[in-house]
Amino acid sequence: MEMSRLPALTLTCLLATQQAIAQDEIYVSNNNSNSVTVYAINANGNVAPLRVLAGNLTGLGSPSGIAVDLVNNELLVVNKALPYSVTVYPRLASGNVPPLRTIFGALTDLSDPRGIDVDATNNEIGVVNRAGFSVTVYARTATGNVPPLRTLLNTGFSNPWDLVIDVIHNEIAVANNGDLLSVYPRTGDGNVPPIRTISGSNTGFNGGPRGIALEPVRDVYMVTTPFFGANFEPAVLRFDRTAGGNVSPTGVWGGSTSGMASPNGIDLDIASGEIMVANSIGNTVTVYSQFLTGAITPQRTISGPNTQLNNPQFIVVLPGPLFADGFDPP
Repeated sequence: MEMSRLPALTLTCLLATQQAIAQDEIYVSNNNSNSVTVYAINANGNVAPLRVLAGNLTGLGSPSGIAVDLVNNELLVVNKALPYSVTVYPRLASGNVPPLRTIFGALTDLSDPRGIDVDATNNEIGVVNRAGFSVTVYARTATGNVPPLRTLLNTGFSNPWDLVIDVIHNEIAVANNGDLLSVYPRTGDGNVPPIRTISGSNTGFNGGPRGIALEPVRDVYMVTTPFFGANFEPAVLRFDRTAGGNVSPTGVWGGSTSGMASPNGIDLDIASGEIMVANSIGNTVTVYSQFLTGAITPQRTISGPNTQLNNPQFIVVLPGPLFADGFDPP
């Protein structure tokens, strides 16, 4: 791990990293079965989940974005069925258990919410609202019919689908399914213009990006897109974090043998150098090496009836990119 390229970290952050490495799990939201399924980090084939969160008490309804907060040992889920909500559970929740907290109601401004990220540094939650063309930010411990702390609105979003909060650089990056990646100040509120955008014919988005992850060691975004290149095949694309304009990806994972089918969520495991993608068509999770680009085949594929994958949407990998909640240091 290229620690020299990272900012100075506190001992607390390093301890949180060690805790994250000890978890070794994959979390997947399943739209059609109203469930979250959890697998071993090296799961392959037609394997049963380690745990399944599902049932009428959970409040899950067409679950979409998910986030894991190891600092506070919680699992957060966005629900895009009415009434729109964010539900929060103990990280190890299994079975038909009620949430610890639920954000819902008219004051929340949730509107077809899709992606979510948790910022354990500043004790905040960020949610992308596809129909609302917005990002709403809440206190991490918010519950009930509460208004957002801040709202990014009317800022040039184009079918926003997912986001990542980058506390190192104080930014929020949004994957817009309308062929746009846009980056904003983390504390932006209102009609704040993006700091920079990636869009245009060279990007290869073409119906993407949908999912986004930040790889902090190499300082790059990794995104999914459903129709890349001349053959209109799904792919994972890599862009420098500071890139802007009509730029080409610096890396492409795809091709007819990739096993991707309508890829949505993406997350990274730096410890193993792997990319993991949730594919809503075919009910699979496909795993690739970060170091083998171009036309690829999966290193592993989680698929089959025993997996209980059912229109998987988003994915969280523990250990994620260095830190307990997927990116942010505690």
